Amino acid sequence: MRQGNFLHEKRFHMKNVFTFAPEMEETHNKIVEESVQLFLKFGIRSVTMEDVSRELGISKKTLYKYVSNKTELVEQGVKMTFGKIMEDVHEIATNTENAIDELFKIDEYFDNMLRSQHPAMMYQLKKYHTETFNWLEGSKVDFILNTTRDNLKRGTEQGYYRADIKQEYIAYIYLSHALVMESEVIPEAICESSGFHRAHVIYHIRGIGTPKGLKYLQQKLNKK
Repeated sequence: MRQGNFLHEKRFHMKNVFTFAPEMEETHNKIVEESVQLFLKFGIRSVTMEDVSRELGISKKTLYKYVSNKTELVEQGVKMTFGKIMEDVHEIATNTENAIDELFKIDEYFDNMLRSQHPAMMYQLKKYHTETFNWLEGSKVDFILNTTRDNLKRGTEQGYYRADIKQEYIAYIYLSHALVMESEVIPEAICESSGFHRAHVIYHIRGIGTPKGLKYLQQKLNKK
């Protein structure tokens, strides 16, 4: 499955999670977006519907016109955020010069994003909103696989990655590395380090790079 089709299918799904008249949709989106910012800052568990209504300057009665409860608000916030991430990563792939630059830019993007969220965010999502957490995990697997497949194809066509690699095998290896890096197997101090994630990207490129790709990689590293 190509990334373009994958993004189209996911965007279609996101847009049909909730539907409102145009004048109400803007308010609804603002509610979800502001709620996400509260969740990121304070954690999901500690933010109440009263906190959301107070932050937005609306009554709880108005808030409940758009979402039935906090569980629904968390679900919509996660799905909206995931949709935005997919669009951002797609834009990175479109605007970078080559496959190696793309990997570095994506790594920087996620490093910045992870530093902006509450440290207990994913733990709380898993514990208190299991259904949404499971949706996110499944969607994330698909997204990593398809993004990696596209990057491998792009890098091979550009001559930065070797033509003899088994792209599907490498895509699943990259996925497995990414999942383990988020697991409890890795000490928290290492897992949260920017250097750890950057080392993963470099390790990946060194394993599949052509002489041209490895030379370009070294030039990037020398500039740091």
